[in-house]
Amino acid sequence: MDVSTLTDYISKMFGCSIAHFLEALDDSPSSRGYIAGALSEILLRHHLESEGYEIIRIVEKPAGGNDAKNADARGDFYVRKKGSKDDLWLVVESKGLKSNSEFRGAKLNNKDKVFRFLAPLAFPDKDAKEISYRKGHATYQKAKDAWQSNNAGKRFPPFLWDPKKPGPITCDLHGLWKNEDALKKYIDSLPPEAFTEAAYRTCRGAVAILETHKPSKRVAPKTEIDQAAPLVADFSVLTVDLFLRTGKHEFAFANPRELSHSPSSPEHLYQNYTIDVLVPGLKARPKLAPPWYCDFDECVAKTKPEYRELDPTQVDHRQD
Repeated sequence: MDVSTLTDYISKMFGCSIAHFLEALDDSPSSRGYIAGALSEILLRHHLESEGYEIIRIVEKPAGGNDAKNADARGDFYVRKKGSKDDLWLVVESKGLKSNSEFRGAKLNNKDKVFRFLAPLAFPDKDAKEISYRKGHATYQKAKDAWQSNNAGKRFPPFLWDPKKPGPITCDLHGLWKNEDALKKYIDSLPPEAFTEAAYRTCRGAVAILETHKPSKRVAPKTEIDQAAPLVADFSVLTVDLFLRTGKHEFAFANPRELSHSPSSPEHLYQNYTIDVLVPGLKARPKLAPPWYCDFDECVAKTKPEYRELDPTQVDHRQD
């Protein structure tokens, strides 16, 4: 599309000039977020098609509204290998990164906070995973006891965390610094502006956190617990566009059943998972570790996500 065609399109669709259109985007983070999300879905679809997959878009709201939404089709796409005749599809959900992970609540606005954030990732205790698992299970047990006291005779879903990768943070910064003194020296070398919101927003801050953003208010079908996060069973594969922190539209893939579920509601996922942390000058590119994969085929082969039958009432026919 050339500039003239784009100008005509914006004038027809929005009744304004390109300059006013861009000004509106600059003034509206929610609009930019919506466009970024739509773009991620488009690029994901093209990526999977190039990898040999057939893609069918799932309608956001089927005829009849949310009451007609199939619980087995709460993703963005039905996906299966091209040429397959089996009615077996992966339901794939597309999400982006949280844009304010580093600075929301003054999280990393000074050197001490950045050190306290990085040190456990760079120099984890030998029993760090065991401690994380125990804390998660303790939260689970407390929630289970409270729920069963109000639901006599009913069964609370089991705790299914993998002790090898417990909790919502699975990244590892081992080897970037020789010891904590070296880490402190690195942080002390950073300019003051590296700890500002402006720097973090443009990936020039002390770190860049690849954290998922999945707000989705859902009620668990078995326990009826209401949390602002998807259900584990909502989709087969979760994909996350890493563009906001890497500058490239590249994807991380995970089977939701391989992720640590919410400890207080086993039918829910966490809203936020930390996939990785980038460190300018030392770690410019993501290095994913299970349960996250940079290759869709590898994620499917190694984690064996659940296949589902296609429900024709859930298909978005705008693509036809």
